[in-house]
Amino acid sequence: MGKLERYFEDVARITAVGVSVRRWVRVIRHHDGEINVVILRGMVRQCSPDEVASEIRTALLAAVADHRRKYCQLRVDYFGSPVGAEPFTPNELQHGEWQES
Repeated sequence: MGKLERYFEDVARITAVGVSVRRWVRVIRHHDGEINVVILRGMVRQCSPDEVASEIRTALLAAVADHRRKYCQLRVDYFGSPVGAEPFTPNELQHGEWQES
């Protein structure tokens, strides 16, 4: 098996984890694409609907950022550079939409 094949296999095995800002929610994105969302008991009762949505959103974005970090690191490990794999850093726009910068 060549270096490129090993690289693609390692990329396919990336598992990413993200935790929300207030640590109520944990998101795990498994290598097969399955996503698990773990919500701590009591969050829905103690938080407003907007806070619940924000916690889930920040955990999901943290998982995406973790996946991107691991992907960039594999590029460095295999090819010596992360060129072509920029880090994921979301910015909230004035209208509540998210974009990648």
